[in-house]
Amino acid sequence: MELRRSMPKAIWRELRTQRPAIPTCGESKEQQEPADQVRFLKRKPPPEQIEPAGARAALGAESDMLQQSGGLASDAFLALDLHQEISKLGEEKAVRRFYRDGVAFSNSNLEERALRVDSLDESLVKALASESWDQVCSLIREAAAALAAPRQKTALNAAAAPMPDEAQERLQANLQGRLRKLICKALGYLDVSDAGTASQLEPALSVMKLLIERFKIRGQLEEARAAKQWLRLQGLLKDEATTQAEGKLESCRSEGEKYLSGEDRGSSKGGVYIPNVKIRSNPLVRNTGQDVILTCNKCGLELRSSWVFEHRGKVATLVPTQGHPTCGGKYLHIDAKIHVTLDIASCLNMCIHGSLARQCVKCGGSQVCVHKKRISRCPPCLTERRARSDAKRKRT
Repeated sequence: MELRRSMPKAIWRELRTQRPAIPTCGESKEQQEPADQVRFLKRKPPPEQIEPAGARAALGAESDMLQQSGGLASDAFLALDLHQEISKLGEEKAVRRFYRDGVAFSNSNLEERALRVDSLDESLVKALASESWDQVCSLIREAAAALAAPRQKTALNAAAAPMPDEAQERLQANLQGRLRKLICKALGYLDVSDAGTASQLEPALSVMKLLIERFKIRGQLEEARAAKQWLRLQGLLKDEATTQAEGKLESCRSEGEKYLSGEDRGSSKGGVYIPNVKIRSNPLVRNTGQDVILTCNKCGLELRSSWVFEHRGKVATLVPTQGHPTCGGKYLHIDAKIHVTLDIASCLNMCIHGSLARQCVKCGGSQVCVHKKRISRCPPCLTERRARSDAKRKRT
């Protein structure tokens, strides 16, 4: 035990995975598991230390056990050796952050997890109220990292195995249900079919899609616990514009569904920005023919945009939502007088009353409550939401 305390955790984990492994206090050699199995169950090493060959060898025998145990999304992400596959769809930095968020959540106790979910709920309400869409994407990624895989309902004639006290407390707290609800709510405000928005949500979108597809190998999603939430999440993800969904998109095209491809999709090639066809069809969006030079706030790369969004006499230059994917920077203008706006279709959709369609009380937008106010600005709705959150916290 003294030896363990005196050395860094990374070195201790490496020694524990060697053969023969160093026994912990009160553990005999007969009680030790093989190094590969220990590494699979702990899932604490960083992605760079995971050996894909070992994970593939144990995949067939242990995948069902992983799904039934309800491991976090990051656990399934590692156990199924998806790091290399997901990293192709998102930046390496985003993948590492996603993994760290999942590990931090899985290593915390029930009280810490409940506090974290409460914090995510409150942050989402503030982000939606201030229309901070970058923050909304960040919250979705963090919630998805803590998301557990869908689980099969217990058969009526099957004897239910006794649950540990800790598992019963987690079930009563319903943290996973709150995470799924948070993700579905946040995704409802975003246009996931837009390539720029989808890229900001990676690798969360790909991981959630993989969790659903992997469950559907064993059975229908309707047979999962909390099936309504999973089906809603699947519906929100079905238009995801990532390369991993290309195979499914091809079959959908044959059935007559329309998807953006080729010139219809937005582009920033050659240093010239062109929005997608959905944005261009907006009556408030037009091409001025005069390029405005934008600069990445991280690497200084220039991007030219001649597309503007004009509403109520105010003109703003359109910029890609994903910014500069290579460095993760955002395109801004040196002159603060020239405003820029992100090419998020839902944020550019104005109603006949001059407001955002989803926030218009007269039109009955999706963000309007029963009190004829915006949900994020309605005191009764906010009070009721806080009361529900406090009640759940007391039950835990």
